[in-house]
Amino acid sequence: MENIVIDTGVKRIMVNDDPARVIEFNPSDLIFVEKFYQLISEFETKLTEYQTHAEENEKVSALGTDGLPVNMAARLALLHDACDYICERIDYAFGEGTSQKAFAGARTLNMFKQFLNGISPFISKTRHEKIAKYTNPESAKRNGRTVKGKKK
Repeated sequence: MENIVIDTGVKRIMVNDDPARVIEFNPSDLIFVEKFYQLISEFETKLTEYQTHAEENEKVSALGTDGLPVNMAARLALLHDACDYICERIDYAFGEGTSQKAFAGARTLNMFKQFLNGISPFISKTRHEKIAKYTNPESAKRNGRTVKGKKK
């Protein structure tokens, strides 16, 4: 049977040099890019919400008999909920199981920042390359277009 190979643009990224933890995504796929930017927006919103509630929890200075803040369970539940939400949204954008591959079950807000910051350059580079195809004077000449007010 004949075969064709289609370069879909999928990137495969290994997490922490662990071949069992590989994340796949397509930075040139419009649907993925939309989901990714939505994820960043949702993360920033969730982080702001978390910080607001965390500051309220920090105002409670009373300690229990164990020496921990009396609202320690509420503090941990807040962080747990925020982390679970972000993992869910990462799985929505990247595919089921991505958050497990990326974070191996650990939960810290800083990990999410690292993840998003690590993925962003791939998307920025791909978006820049796509735009450059249409704004580059050489490609404009080939396609009979004008660039920055210059005619062919």
